[in-house]
Amino acid sequence: MSSNEIEFRELISRMFDEYIINEMPAHLLRLHPDTGPIETIELVDRFSLRSYYETTVNEIKEDDIVPNADEEWEDAIIRLIKEKKHHSNTCSQKAQFKSFDRHVGGLEKLYAFCQKARNDFNCSFAWCDMCCIDKTSSSELDEAIRSMFRWYRNSHICITYLQETDSIDDLAEDEWFERGWTLLELLAPFRMKFYGKSWAPLRPLHESENDKCDSDSILQEISRITRIPETDLRTFTPGTNRVQEKMVWASSRRTTRVEDIAYSLIGIFDVSLMVAYGEGRRAFYRLMEAILQRCDQWEIFSWKGSSSSYNAALPADPSCYPAVGNTGNFDAEEQINNEHYIIGDRLFSLTNHGLRIKVLLVRVEKVRETVVEGTHGSKKRLVFSNGALGDVQLTCMHSKYEPRMEWAFGIIDFWQQYGSGGGDRAFLDPCRKSRPYTAFLLSYHPNASPDARWRKEMTEDVVHIWPQRHMADSLTLLYL
Repeated sequence: MSSNEIEFRELISRMFDEYIINEMPAHLLRLHPDTGPIETIELVDRFSLRSYYETTVNEIKEDDIVPNADEEWEDAIIRLIKEKKHHSNTCSQKAQFKSFDRHVGGLEKLYAFCQKARNDFNCSFAWCDMCCIDKTSSSELDEAIRSMFRWYRNSHICITYLQETDSIDDLAEDEWFERGWTLLELLAPFRMKFYGKSWAPLRPLHESENDKCDSDSILQEISRITRIPETDLRTFTPGTNRVQEKMVWASSRRTTRVEDIAYSLIGIFDVSLMVAYGEGRRAFYRLMEAILQRCDQWEIFSWKGSSSSYNAALPADPSCYPAVGNTGNFDAEEQINNEHYIIGDRLFSLTNHGLRIKVLLVRVEKVRETVVEGTHGSKKRLVFSNGALGDVQLTCMHSKYEPRMEWAFGIIDFWQQYGSGGGDRAFLDPCRKSRPYTAFLLSYHPNASPDARWRKEMTEDVVHIWPQRHMADSLTLLYL
């Protein structure tokens, strides 16, 4: 073997090792290639996977590596390695079993899944959170939660079992669409197959081996149930854009552990977050903190209801983000406006003094106050007035206010001219906008010395205002 061949073999071996260690789960299920019913499931680690595929990968020759137009040579090697192996993913009830006796309660579903993965998709290995995560190992659990989106995305097929569904017609009744972790399972994989409660595919295999390529009923119905556009169901791209919309997708879902509300969204927003069970609602605050570090869109502050106990400018959980209807025409208008104007402060940041953000501050007078009794205590319906805004009525979730308090709206989606040299000058132009502007309701407590500053108030609805004329002023820097 020549020195070049030795170097090539060493490169293949190194890249294969890196791929197995960094891209594959710590444990998988070995599906033995029998033809009959699966009687034995073997739990193996990633190093067993390496041994299984080592001979196949070693067959790669230098001539086999033909990079695509947009591909580096080493990326082409990784692509070849992926093509040499298959593994299947699914997501089921989160429980740990030390026995693999198929007659133990709950494991019949696991055996059925493995049978489908092997028989329907010719998989040699499978992954299932029911038994492939050692939950007694904090490091393995942390790795699994951080990597789960990538594992689903890289899987050969994701098999999803809907235990309350007989047909597409009763998809909406299935509890699967109410669980927090299944949002990740729905969005991450490129290839997915849905099975009903009798383990029959909702669409026959001969019609479609990948329900994400379904042009008809399944994706349309799932889109209707989840309010997720079909384009995202097919080819979702993770990231910190469209925060409001993605939070709405998660807003009606529930998790057993409160921390999982945040942890299940790590991959969807493509952020890094340390897993620390026991921190409670702080986990969602840390998720928002991580998103804010990479997000510069003002819509992230378009929320209502209870604020985080760690920062009044951030929401308590995803349910604070209201659903957004069909915004086709508005989105086109917003795109045009973004081409001509800077919209909102794109340099906001979290500091040790709170959220640092610039707003267009419009002072208002409180002209009327009514106490509203509710199931969770009393609230106040306040009416604010300003000559340029008219009267704005809001229901506030804080029931006690000082007589000498000052009030203002901090408008967050103000406009500025590109390259105008206007510095901190901003304006509102209702003639060029079909939707209202979005604002914080702010209060100022003169007696709060030495920390007298504007504070964000909690309101039952997102604060929207319609200016009655063109308005312009200098921006105000706030720490909320």
